[in-house]
Amino acid sequence: MFGYVIIDKPNILIKDYATYKAYYCGMCKSLAKRSGEIMRLTLNYDIVLLSLLAHNYEKKDPEFKKGHCPIHWIKKIEYVAPDYIGERVADANTILGYYKVYDDVVDEGKKKLILQALKPYYKKAKKRLPNFDKAVKEGYEKIRRAEKDEAPIEKLSDLFGETLMYAGEAITDNCDSLLKEFLYNLGRWVYVIDAYDDVKKDSEKGNFNPFLREKQTVDDKFYDSIEPIAREALYNYVDNIIQTYNKMNIVVSEGALSNIVYLGLKSRIEGILKKRGKKCQEIRI
Repeated sequence: MFGYVIIDKPNILIKDYATYKAYYCGMCKSLAKRSGEIMRLTLNYDIVLLSLLAHNYEKKDPEFKKGHCPIHWIKKIEYVAPDYIGERVADANTILGYYKVYDDVVDEGKKKLILQALKPYYKKAKKRLPNFDKAVKEGYEKIRRAEKDEAPIEKLSDLFGETLMYAGEAITDNCDSLLKEFLYNLGRWVYVIDAYDDVKKDSEKGNFNPFLREKQTVDDKFYDSIEPIAREALYNYVDNIIQTYNKMNIVVSEGALSNIVYLGLKSRIEGILKKRGKKCQEIRI
C-alpha cells in the first residue's frame, strides 16, 4: 500500500508500542517466510493495521517470540510469530504492492525492473487469493479510466475505497459489513492524503493529480486553496472510520489498534498538510 497508516508515537503507551512494533517485525518475517527475503522490502505500516484487524476478526491472540533480524542482528527483537493470518496479510500486501507499481509503470513508464522483480511473488499470491487479485485489478482499471476522464477527487477516492474494501475478505474468513465499511473509508482516506502529498511532485512531472485541474503554480497560495478541501475530506473519512470502529468487537491488541484509529490517522493528516510537498523526516517506529 502507501505507508500512511501509523501510530501516534508520542501518545502511545509503552506496552502498546511494544505490541505494535512486534506486529511490524512479525509482518517482516511473514513476508520473508511466505515469499522470500526480497519481499521484506515491501513492508509498510499499512499492512500492520491489516494484521491487527485480522487477528481481531480471527479472535486469535498473537504468539510473541524473540529472535534476530537482518537489521537488528546483535540484539534479539520481539515479534509476532508468523501464522496463517500473517501469510494472508502478506499475500494481500504483495497483490496491492504489485498493482501499485504496475500503475506507476503505466502512468510514468518507470519502475519496470521493480515490477519484473515482484512478478514471481505476485503470481504465487494471485493463486492463493484469486478473488482479491481480481478485485484489485478491476479497481485499478476503474481508477485509471476515471483519472483519464479527470473525475472529481470524491469519485476517485470512492473507487479506491471500494478496492481496498475487498482486503477484508482476503485477510479473514470472518469479514463482516463493519470491516468492509472500515476499509472502504480507510481507502478513501489513503487516496486523498496520497494525492495531496504528491501534488508538488505530480506538478513537476506532469502527472495527473485530482488537485491539479489546470496548469497552476504550486506555491503557498495554491496550497492555501486546496488545504481546506483536503482537510475536510480527510477528517470526514476519519470520523467515519472511528464511528465504524466503535461498533466493532475489538478484543486483541486493542491498545495499539485504538492508537492508530483515534490518534494516528489525525496526527498523520496534520503532518502531511503541514509538509506541503516538502520532504520531511521519515517516521520510524
